[in-house]
Parts: sequence; structure tokens; C-alpha cells
Amino acid sequence: MSYEELSREELVEVLKEIEMQFDEAKSERDKYEELAKKTKADFENYKRKQDERKERWRREAKQELAEDLIEVIDNLERALMAADEETAVVKGVEMVNEQLYDTLNNEGLEVIEAEGEFNPNIHKAVETKEHKEYEPKTVLEQKRKGYKFNDRVLRPAEVVVSEKSDKV
Repeated sequence: MSYEELSREELVEVLKEIEMQFDEAKSERDKYEELAKKTKADFENYKRKQDERKERWRREAKQELAEDLIEVIDNLERALMAADEETAVVKGVEMVNEQLYDTLNNEGLEVIEAEGEFNPNIHKAVETKEHKEYEPKTVLEQKRKGYKFNDRVLRPAEVVVSEKSDKV
């Protein structure tokens, strides 16, 4: 049957049916469009979180490597202190030590300053000494270097700290 054979009322009914189907199709399209937007946002959040995780793992791996290598730096420095004379080998060890420290420094390693007032967040008091000239809790001497990596303490500086002296 063609539309030409339909009465006006029947055409109105057909038109209403077509409009209803069109509205349902628009509604379904909107639902899928919203689902696509949500899926896209979820995927972007997932990618961002994965990138953050990857960056955190990278930082943690670098920090672990730096922790392991500060012992190597300590050993190289002890070897240099034990050297009696300035030979080519000693110069070579100095250069390797400097290169290792510079490489780690470029990644975020820094030596903790062991001067001034004692700070328990970055210093570890391994000894105290009475001292008239200095205020209590002043760092008098460094026993072992401390290190930070990207502002996180890897090893506190081991220091000798002054204490109040009652002697005049």
C-alpha cells in the first residue's frame, strides 16, 4: 500500500509512528554518544594514571640505584684518603669518583650539609661533646656524609653535636 491511498488520519498516525521511531533513535544515539564520551574520559584517566605510575616507578628505581651507589662513592673516597701519593691511578680514581657523583647529582642526588644547627630530619647524632664556644645542638664535625635524592633523605649525615658545658 502506498501513502497516496491512505486517508489523512492514517497519514497522521503513520507520521506519529515515524516521529516516535525518530525520537527513540535520537535517544539511543544520545545514549551511545554519552557512553562514548564516558569511555573516552575513562581511557584518558587510565592513560594519565599509567603515566603517573610509570614516572613513580622510574623515580623509585633511580632512588634505589642512588642508594646502592652511595656506598660505592664512600668506598672510592676511602680509597682516595688512603692513597699516600698523587699517582696517575689516584688521579683516575678521583676522576671516576667525580664522574659518578656528577652523574648521580644530575639525577637528583645531593650531599646533606653537616654544618650549623643539628636537624634530626637530616642529621644523625653519633656522638656529643661538651663545648664552651658553641651553642648546644651545633654540629661540630661530620663523621659520615649524608645524602638526599630529590629532597628525600637516603642517609642522614652522621655528626658530632655540641652539648652544654657546665665548665667555665
